[in-house]
Amino acid sequence: MFTDNLRKKFSSVSLAAGKTLGGMGLTPNHLTSLCLIFGLGASYAISQGMFYLAIILLLVSGVMDFLDGSVARACNKETKFGGLFDSTVDKLTEILIYIALGLYDPSLLLGSCLAISTFMLSSYISKHAKASGGKGGGGIIERKERIILLVFGMMFIQYMPYILYFIAAFSFITCLQRFYRNYRLLK
Repeated sequence: MFTDNLRKKFSSVSLAAGKTLGGMGLTPNHLTSLCLIFGLGASYAISQGMFYLAIILLLVSGVMDFLDGSVARACNKETKFGGLFDSTVDKLTEILIYIALGLYDPSLLLGSCLAISTFMLSSYISKHAKASGGKGGGGIIERKERIILLVFGMMFIQYMPYILYFIAAFSFITCLQRFYRNYRLLK
C-alpha cells in the first residue's frame, strides 16, 4: 500500500545501493542475517523496556531487510532459498517483537498473541493462495505498516495496548480481504 508507493519512488536509490553493496561482496543472505541480528537485539531491548534503543535497532533491521532485496535484484542473486530465508526472518523478528512486549508487560500478552495470530494467518492465506494459483499479498495492513505502528507504540508506550488490538483487528480484516479476493479467483 503506502510503502509500495515509497518503494517505487526509491527504486533507483535501491538499485544503486544494491549494486554498491553487492560490489563490496555482500550477499542478500548476509543482509538478511544482519536483519535477524538487529531484530533479535530490538526484541531484547523491548523486553527490558529500552524502547528508544529498540526503535533504533528495529529501524536498522528494517533497512537491512530493504537492502537484502536491493542487492538480490541489482546483482541478479534472487534465489528461492533467499526468498524463504528473508520471509522466515521477517516473520521470526516480528513474532519476537510481540513476545518481547508480552515479557516486558504481561498485560500486553493478549494483544500480542492476537496480533501474532492474525498477521500469521494473513501470511498463511497469502502464501497458500499464491501456491494454488491465486494472488498473495495485499490488504489493508501489511508488515511495514505493522512495524511503523509498533515503533509509534514504543515511542508512546501507554498506547501500546490499543496499537496491538488495532494491529490484530486490521490484520484480521487483511485476512478477510485476501481470502475473499482468492475465493473469487480460485472458485
